[in-house]
Amino acid sequence: LGGALFLSAILVPYGIIDLLREPNTAVRLNICLPFALYQFRVLEGLFGFTPAGALGNFGVYGAYFALPFDMIFEDDRPVMATRREKIELILSWWRPVAIMILMLSTMIPFDFKPFGEQNAGENHEPISVQDYLALGHLGNCFAIAIFFQQGLALGDVLTGGAIQLFLGYKSESVMRNPMLDSDSPSDFWGRKWNRLVHAVLKRGIYKPFRSYTGS
Repeated sequence: LGGALFLSAILVPYGIIDLLREPNTAVRLNICLPFALYQFRVLEGLFGFTPAGALGNFGVYGAYFALPFDMIFEDDRPVMATRREKIELILSWWRPVAIMILMLSTMIPFDFKPFGEQNAGENHEPISVQDYLALGHLGNCFAIAIFFQQGLALGDVLTGGAIQLFLGYKSESVMRNPMLDSDSPSDFWGRKWNRLVHAVLKRGIYKPFRSYTGS
């Protein structure tokens, strides 16, 4: 059954995209993302690394496997969000929206290149190490990364807010301002940037690999 579920999580998004005849790459990516998460959830179950708290009852089990969020557990039970936490999370949507609007108003007049036109190899033209390390190129990349981070943060707030509001389960924050608050590369990747991906990779790939290789 686990193998069939894993295979279906790979094939179903292709069927949906083909059915919708969706040409937009961003929309296609967003269709595929939840199914990529489901693949790792299935691997967790296959190798026995699903959190014990998710196995408490069918409702928790279904929410954990079906929804794109990282549930918080304590004493092998899901932590329930308080009314104050629900309100604070729902109201926190304004911050990423305000930052994205401000950045769009700044970057659109410059064709999303606020630090000037740079040779970034967009049209497969030759590009050197100096081009990659040029301050203008690094500045443009940093601006886009900040904008992308805010988009992920907004998605996190909307998804987590909806789950906490309707189901009551407290969710782990996916983004913790990694671009500006990280102290080191390990802090960036391990504690701040897209913690949902970090969690599912750890339980679905890293722990099974260590367990079955004895490393």
